[in-house]
Amino acid sequence: MRRMMLLWMALTAVLTAWGQTAGTTTVVADAVTRAPIAHASLYAKEQGRFRSAISGTDGVARVAFEFRRLTVSHLNYEPTTVRRLSDTIWMQPKYRSTAEVVVTNKEPEWIRRKLRQVVRTKRQRYFSRQDTLGFSYRTQSISTNNLYRYHLTGLMAMRSEEQKRYAMAADTSHITSADTTRLTDTQNLRRMLYEDFVEELDNGFISSHKWGENPDFQGQTKSQVELLFRSKNRTDDRGRIVIDTARCVILEATRQTGTRTNRHERMSEVLYSMAQLMSGYKVTQWTRDYRVSYATRPDGTLYPTRVAYKMYFANIDGEQTKAQEAYNEQIGGGFPNMEATLTLMPATQLTPADVWEELPPSWYLRLSSDAESRRDVELSGLPATFEIYDE
Repeated sequence: MRRMMLLWMALTAVLTAWGQTAGTTTVVADAVTRAPIAHASLYAKEQGRFRSAISGTDGVARVAFEFRRLTVSHLNYEPTTVRRLSDTIWMQPKYRSTAEVVVTNKEPEWIRRKLRQVVRTKRQRYFSRQDTLGFSYRTQSISTNNLYRYHLTGLMAMRSEEQKRYAMAADTSHITSADTTRLTDTQNLRRMLYEDFVEELDNGFISSHKWGENPDFQGQTKSQVELLFRSKNRTDDRGRIVIDTARCVILEATRQTGTRTNRHERMSEVLYSMAQLMSGYKVTQWTRDYRVSYATRPDGTLYPTRVAYKMYFANIDGEQTKAQEAYNEQIGGGFPNMEATLTLMPATQLTPADVWEELPPSWYLRLSSDAESRRDVELSGLPATFEIYDE
């Protein structure tokens, strides 16, 4: 009996030291709406080894590893740390939440008229001239055995009507990783720049979505209205915008899209079919959560001042050539769960000593030239300081 008691005490001490045994499930949920949170990251580093789990579309996560402290994070929520798993992990939202988008067939006539005016004048209002802004970019990517964070600051050259490209002059560049990965990831930065909501808003988008007004919204002025939208043809495309009806400009936008919409908008169906046929390539899940706020310059034009971007991308690729595997390794591929933020603010003009780095659009699946592939590799090898993640 004494031996059994000592054995039980020793086992209890081990479990208490670790804080949690393996193989436990939990649900990650919104503390305000009580809705499950998909693709939250749960991770820990114990005894020099990084392990992680990702919640599913139902918010359920299986933590199949031991930990003393488990960090739970999601782009739209305040991170939290737990020492033991409970049935539910509640997360506090970072942003003002809007109720589930409900758009009826009865649509106010003025909405489409105002939106089409935004489309007609957006070149003059948003992208009227080249400008230089300061920026701060943060990105975090998580796989089952690695965490990667990258922080980049510097100056950004905004595109003009004639030159639809961005360029940056880096100031600080810092990588934090769970191992010795030393790659600079600008792909999410480029996605946030080139997948801008106002830039992509056109008459086709207006026509293909249902629109409605949120009667509970209170703006800073009477002319500010929140519009809710949902796709007419796809259930995985919805969001909201805040529009100033007096100026006919969009001040904020949030959009969530799923696999069907993302494949339709951001992949060539011909190339996708070819990839499926040749290598068994298949996109199994692809979600995108995007939000942007626009600031007004003294001259009345606007620019995206705060952008938040989250993407979960899961795919099957039956056969990869050695060249493809080497390329993916060079640009830091293999992270399914990614999130990033970008802040832009007024800055002084560049000096002759500043070095420009051209930032081409990022891409998901396409036939790229050798020059484009080389540029991606070059952008993944920018100078950066480095530290091992230890939390």
